[in-house]
Amino acid sequence: MLKILVPVDGSESSLRAVRHACALAGGAPAARLYLLNVQTPPRGRAGLSRMITQEMIDDFYRREGEDALKDALALARTAQTAHTAEVALGKPAQEIVEHARRHGCERIVMGSRGNGALAGVFLGSVANQVLQLSDLPVTLLR
Repeated sequence: MLKILVPVDGSESSLRAVRHACALAGGAPAARLYLLNVQTPPRGRAGLSRMITQEMIDDFYRREGEDALKDALALARTAQTAHTAEVALGKPAQEIVEHARRHGCERIVMGSRGNGALAGVFLGSVANQVLQLSDLPVTLLR
């Protein structure tokens, strides 16, 4: 079975990666896409009310991640590609590489630039970090 991890942040670049991964999966008799959104919630409550817990903050970011995955899920369904979707909390590049290893993925397909700060100025810092951390083939799409 061909297993492809596709990190998704809702950007057009990440949706191009989903389309490309669906095309790759379409040529394989058994394939599965692992759609992953990584959120980085702040740790600690400095400056926040005592009424707001870390669990509330994490829940907010999980909902944000689910929203970022909606278009990617629609693309995978339309392409009739087997897929799973997950929201992770943590450092994006580390979570992406760990998720790929944990699920036995053979490759990572991702956009070169996302929705982060200064998106589009340089090769995305997350994409660059994934290239540094991963021992899997990584395909970057513009």
